[in-house]
Amino acid sequence: MQRAGNRAVGAGASWVALAVLLTTGPHGNAQTPSAGAPAPVEAFTDSVRVAPAEVSYVHPLFRPLQTPAKLLDRPELANFETRATLFLTLHLDVTGHVVDGQAVEPPLAVLGTAAQALLPKWRFSPAKRAGAPVATWATYGVELALQLEKAAFTSFTLVPIAKDDPLQKVGHDLAGEAWLTRFPKEITPADPGSISIEDVDILPTPEKTSWSYPSARVRSRITALVEVSETGGVKRIVPTGATEPLILTWLRQTTPRWRFSPALEKTNPVPCWMALDATLEYEVNSAKEKGKRSLKKNLRGPTS
Repeated sequence: MQRAGNRAVGAGASWVALAVLLTTGPHGNAQTPSAGAPAPVEAFTDSVRVAPAEVSYVHPLFRPLQTPAKLLDRPELANFETRATLFLTLHLDVTGHVVDGQAVEPPLAVLGTAAQALLPKWRFSPAKRAGAPVATWATYGVELALQLEKAAFTSFTLVPIAKDDPLQKVGHDLAGEAWLTRFPKEITPADPGSISIEDVDILPTPEKTSWSYPSARVRSRITALVEVSETGGVKRIVPTGATEPLILTWLRQTTPRWRFSPALEKTNPVPCWMALDATLEYEVNSAKEKGKRSLKKNLRGPTS
């Protein structure tokens, strides 16, 4: 009986202690509630914290399939003739000499490399502001007629998106010239002594900008997300990584002829996404200049 009485006393003491904690401050000072308001509840410091539940990563384009899509027919790329503009940002001094420069989002990487070799020979009339010549980063476009021939894939994988595949950076679709507006007005990073081409009164004009490109066998890597429809055709291609714009255009002309056995989910045909990683070898048979122009749009800086 004595032990039971002790336990009852102990339990009662515990409840009393809890009541004291709820009605006193952190140092045991009594809290005086305002009239008609309940006494505030003091927060307890919990030394044992429950770890947040871990959520398993799943690729957002993954789809559990009974049978994945399978490529049945892939015709080779036909010869490709097109026109494209090679845009360059050129650092011109007050005399119009090219101090530095680089291609901006070239349609083919090899065209940017070819332009880089020619820059030391180029000369422009200087840009002007308030009647005086100024240094600037000029924007110069060379329109080219291109012939791409004798293409062959030297490597090619096209597989369904797996549950644990890492997310890939989606590339910009550079059709047309709307992408130019993604660049800031100001030169970035700032270039002391040079003003933005968008702030000049008179644009620099090309005086000596000869263009030449010998035919060459080149190689391009293509990475993309490919959506296969429930009827077994290519519905969409989304570039990833550094896929060159002209190669993407060329590929999109060919993929309507690709044929798949569609993916099945519970015996029903369904659309699905696949990951493409391929290497294409081809010949740039011709890259002839058809026009050139200066633009009042800064391309020196990060895109927005």
